[in-house]
Amino acid sequence: MAGYGSIPTDPDTPAASSEKGSGCSRNACLALAALLGGLGLLWTGMAPTPPVSLLQDPPAEHWPGTLLKIDRAYNDDFPNMMFTTTDEAIENGFVKSDEPCDPMLGQSWLRGGERSAKYSAAVYFTPESEGSPGVLSAIEADFYGHVEESLIGLFFGEEKTSKDGTFRSISVALRNGEEEDLCAPVAPGNDPYVMISPGMANMPVPLREDDPELLSEWQRGSCIPSMGYHWSRFLSPVTEMPYKTSEMVPIVPMYSSTDGTINGIFFWATSKQQQTWPAHCDGKLPGDPCLSGELNMWDASPGLTEANRPQFFMCSNFCGKDCEFTGTEAGMSTTMHFFFKDTFPGPDAGPDAETCGVDNGLPYCPNGDYPKMLDD
Repeated sequence: MAGYGSIPTDPDTPAASSEKGSGCSRNACLALAALLGGLGLLWTGMAPTPPVSLLQDPPAEHWPGTLLKIDRAYNDDFPNMMFTTTDEAIENGFVKSDEPCDPMLGQSWLRGGERSAKYSAAVYFTPESEGSPGVLSAIEADFYGHVEESLIGLFFGEEKTSKDGTFRSISVALRNGEEEDLCAPVAPGNDPYVMISPGMANMPVPLREDDPELLSEWQRGSCIPSMGYHWSRFLSPVTEMPYKTSEMVPIVPMYSSTDGTINGIFFWATSKQQQTWPAHCDGKLPGDPCLSGELNMWDASPGLTEANRPQFFMCSNFCGKDCEFTGTEAGMSTTMHFFFKDTFPGPDAGPDAETCGVDNGLPYCPNGDYPKMLDD
């Protein structure tokens, strides 16, 4: 076992800086990061190398050229490098759904062609045309069970039913449906674009960390190796963090510590969404063979605790000694990460590798104001 432990418990002991970053191999990092809220354990040697075809970017004129999700160590059903074209989606068992096409999102594609609690995410594409595949246009997470009532109709859509029960979804558009009809073939050359809940909140996510809107409306949190700096936003402008789940935007963007561009996002559920964590694996940590093939598309962990107690707790994403959330169901949260770059460090890492300038693999708060642990 190597890499992530918990955030430092002594705020007077800053994380060590390094230009080398993590020492794990690229394939191990890609397959094995248990990224619950940016806090997990990095395990090595447990997952096959992603198919070469999935490591190649689609044409550069389409953005994003990469969609990265960490699951392969725990679910052999879907790859680390998610697909950015419909041809790749078909190769990986995703099927165009019979749901109506949404011109603000595109056409939904689902694992096996239907919604389920196990495959609790949808990938949206534009239509294929003249032998050319459709391209990535949106991503969506399905939340089963508890959601914050204050966020329904703003971020969460209408309640729907699958074979596994009722759920609500949050969508994030990656192409601008106001400028192009995403239910029709689209031209190449789209600019980077991230919009939360188009048609409801219509909340744009700034694309750079120096964006004035980010600096004025969002709150900077910790930098986590392989992810970057986390930023959060609340429904009303704040001068002090309220740490109330009913007031927090359920999408958290992450930005590069070197060039400030957006690395990716995660969906945040204020309840336990990893419903398929098997009872016979209670007490096991992510990466244990007991969990192989058992988990759904939410991040691989039993959940993040509301209380600041390692190993997995929500405040690992934040800086500030007084970080203490309230409002989660049964004191638990869950996250689902997507990255628009290959951000994982290692000896054979690419140019977008994210180390946060530390060599210990831990969340990093520049001012040393790490959240106070419950037992401190």
